[in-house]
Amino acid sequence: MKKLSIILLAFALIFPFISNAQVYQLPNGGFENWDGGSANEPTSWNGFPSSYCGLSIGCGTAQQTRHEQSSDVRPGSTGSYSCKIFATQVSLLIVTTCANGNITTGQINIGGTNPSDGTVNYNVTKRATNGLNQPFNGKPDSIVFWSKFSCPSATQYARMNCVIHDDFDMQDPVLESQASHVVGISTCEYLQTNGAWRRYSVPVNYNYTAQTPHYMLITFTTNKNAGEGSNDDNLWIDDVEMIYLSTLSDLKSNGITVPNFNAATHTYNVQLAYGAELPTVTATAVSANATVEITQPTTENPTATIVVTQGPSTTTYTINYTFGSVMDVALADLQVNGVTVPNFDPTVLEYNVSVCGTQAVVTATPRSELAGTDITQPSAANDYVGTVVCYMGDSMKTYTVNVTLVTPSADLASLMVNGALIEGFDANVTEYVVNFASLTQIPTISATPVAECANVAIVQATADSLVATATVTCNELTKVYTVQMRCTESIRDNARGNFVMYPNPTDEKVNIVLQGNATATAVIIYNMAGQVVKSESVSGNNIEVDFNDFNSGIYFVELRDNNQIVGIQKIVKR
Repeated sequence: MKKLSIILLAFALIFPFISNAQVYQLPNGGFENWDGGSANEPTSWNGFPSSYCGLSIGCGTAQQTRHEQSSDVRPGSTGSYSCKIFATQVSLLIVTTCANGNITTGQINIGGTNPSDGTVNYNVTKRATNGLNQPFNGKPDSIVFWSKFSCPSATQYARMNCVIHDDFDMQDPVLESQASHVVGISTCEYLQTNGAWRRYSVPVNYNYTAQTPHYMLITFTTNKNAGEGSNDDNLWIDDVEMIYLSTLSDLKSNGITVPNFNAATHTYNVQLAYGAELPTVTATAVSANATVEITQPTTENPTATIVVTQGPSTTTYTINYTFGSVMDVALADLQVNGVTVPNFDPTVLEYNVSVCGTQAVVTATPRSELAGTDITQPSAANDYVGTVVCYMGDSMKTYTVNVTLVTPSADLASLMVNGALIEGFDANVTEYVVNFASLTQIPTISATPVAECANVAIVQATADSLVATATVTCNELTKVYTVQMRCTESIRDNARGNFVMYPNPTDEKVNIVLQGNATATAVIIYNMAGQVVKSESVSGNNIEVDFNDFNSGIYFVELRDNNQIVGIQKIVKR
């Protein structure tokens, strides 16, 4: 029935070793070879004319041809033919149903009038019958095929299903009792393609029990649901191909990925330091089914060879190692107290470093693993000048680190608003209020720390919060300076409402009486420089503030209700 298969069988009888040959691709995946005759099935494929029918009557109808050789091929094809399969409406034992178009590498089994009954209607690998099975030894990473699908329904799916299995008569659909014979399965269900050819690439899932492939059962059908569809369902198939990935996902030298590694780049040149040992090469394949053989570099042949094999595909990578011609006595890193010195450059031999605290520890890392270091730590005995001698053989290079010890301090040397020093600034005072005639543009602050090695983090004021902060950190010390921006127009507006204050001027104490429904939780006193000179919690409508300890002058009294300003008024202390 299958001309090519009969010839192969005869050849196998004459030369028995052919049965052990590796099969990694379908013999007729491009549908270029056809058997001819009334059935004219594609070689190595089977349709309804080759099916087994177990019906008491109606087998002639059930086994009608539902495929044809087509000259409609996918774009870019070098072949002349594709396979077209189509569905028909049939009546079997007074039951009318849709017989889906179906082409398979096994045999179609028709055992009942209900097409959806997968226990009697299925495709099967018939190992004992020549031409009704497809021997297969590979574990492809994916299956690629081209297809064109047309049907009246926008929601109908055509289906490709491939079962790679061991030495067993496998069925499709796979029964639960047959699952232990599955090596891998690849399934693709797709909608109509609107008259266009499309390429599909479908991965193969090998998460199954069996490990050794013997056969492939692959099926294309016009509907993923047996017995559903219409007379107008047409499916074209062309160029079915198994894809084997023999590439690397990673290539490492002593555990570090080779510089500029790319799976498509197969040759690398790596220079090692003078006198270095040859590294150990490791590699990881893209495909879990690939094998990787590594020939490590040797003194006689400092080239590593990595051969990746997946099925019939093989890719060879090489790493050519060479050695530097001179001894490398430069440093790769130079640190003081665990921090790389500012602007470190292996070619620069002297550095000036400020350190907060009473101790500076110098550490260094040579650029060559064969180089050594001799470190003299900075101390009072050598005026805090540390040295690092990097050496290899008779070659050496000396790096000098001049350390300036700075007493840790979280104080500010200056605090400025819009570039001008805050009037009356004192490093020991951390809260300031700066008055402006208007605040059409939010002022900005800047600060300079006392300790050169201290860090200052500034948060500028915003329209929603007219408060800026400068946070100074140095070693374990932290201090936060606060600057509140205030509009003098607001002071005048508040002076006439919310509370009254007497006597003003005052000699000792001041009485504050809240007006209306106003409440307050805190009173804050500022001097003319905007410094907070007093702050205390209060309650009630009558508040007494003691001014006995204040110097004579003008102050601002501010009442707050939690975070809201109730009012601000001036007061004179005599």
